Amino acid sequence: MEELAEQTGISKSALGSYEKDDYKEINHGNLILLADFYGVSLDYLFCRTENRAEINTPLRELHLSDEMVALLKSGRINNRLLCELATHKDFIKFLADIEIYVDGIATMQIHNLNALVDTVRHEIIERYRPGEDDPHLKVLQAAHISDDEYF
Repeated sequence: MEELAEQTGISKSALGSYEKDDYKEINHGNLILLADFYGVSLDYLFCRTENRAEINTPLRELHLSDEMVALLKSGRINNRLLCELATHKDFIKFLADIEIYVDGIATMQIHNLNALVDTVRHEIIERYRPGEDDPHLKVLQAAHISDDEYF
């Protein structure tokens, strides 16, 4: 308490009275000094938010889609758990692993679909022996998707 009194200029007796369970008026100047000392917002001191520093951040700064905002507000997911996950020290690695996994599945599906198109194309060529200008063969050739085009 002595260090706090020294660094904020608030008397030890005033600080002691703030800590007691008794209701004590605190002037706005002391509130600002305490918030600055602890590096938190006034809303955090007043227990109006769990965010120590970030208050009233506009949604546009967060780059959240309407769907994400709706999901966060819906209560369908545990927002506290999502925050803990996103702020975990290994979260970036986790996202990279998910991206590799999802991209791998998508790449595999693209290759499977291209193989199916090739099989159909070869079957048409074997059975019907169309000419090189056959529009159906051209459509099947155009149906091929490269990984880069997909992603």
